[in-house]
Amino acid sequence: MAALVVGGLAHLFLNRPSPDAVPVVVATTTVGVGTPLSSSQVTVREIPGDAIPEGALSDLDSVVGRPTAAVLSPGEVLTRYDVHQAAQLAHLPEGGRAFFLPVPEPAVARALQAGDRVDVHSPLDGSVTVADVVVLAVVAGEGGGGTLLSAGGGGSPAQPGAWLSLTPVQAEAVAAARGADPSGAALLVALRAG
Repeated sequence: MAALVVGGLAHLFLNRPSPDAVPVVVATTTVGVGTPLSSSQVTVREIPGDAIPEGALSDLDSVVGRPTAAVLSPGEVLTRYDVHQAAQLAHLPEGGRAFFLPVPEPAVARALQAGDRVDVHSPLDGSVTVADVVVLAVVAGEGGGGTLLSAGGGGSPAQPGAWLSLTPVQAEAVAAARGADPSGAALLVALRAG
C-alpha cells in the first residue's frame, strides 16, 4: 500500500506542470525530409522554458501543410529550421511566382518590409523592369540580422534580398534583367508611396 502511495505521489510530482512551461510544437511520430506535415504528426506540448531550443515554434498553423527541412523524431521540438518557411506562397495570386531578388544594399534591405510595393529597375539603363509588385518577405542577410522577415517569421543567415510576388511574365522580365548583369544582383529596388 505504501509503495502505491509513494508511486502515485511520484507520478503526480513528475507530471505536474512546470511554472515556467512554454507551449511548443513537437513531432508525434518519425517524419522524413520533405514530408508535408499533417495535424496527426504534430501536437502542442508545454515544456520548461530552459529546455526550449532557439527558434522553437509554438503554433500548429505555422507548420501544418508545410514540408519538413529535416528528419523529425517523436517528441522532438520543431524549430523554424525544421520546416520550410514558405508562408509567402500563401499570399500569391493564382499562377503567381515567388521570386527572390538579391538586394545588395544593406540599407535598402533593412528598409523593406513584407507588404511593401516596389518597382524594380534595370541595372543597365535604370528603366522599370516591373512596376508596383508586392514584397512577400525580406531576408535581411548577415549584416541585418540574418533572418527572414515575413508574416511566418523564422529563417537563417542568407544573402540579403526580397521575395516578390510576380506574374509569370514579370518573373521572366526580372530573370532576363538579372541575366544582363554579370553579378546577377544589381537590379535596383524602389519603394512606392502608399
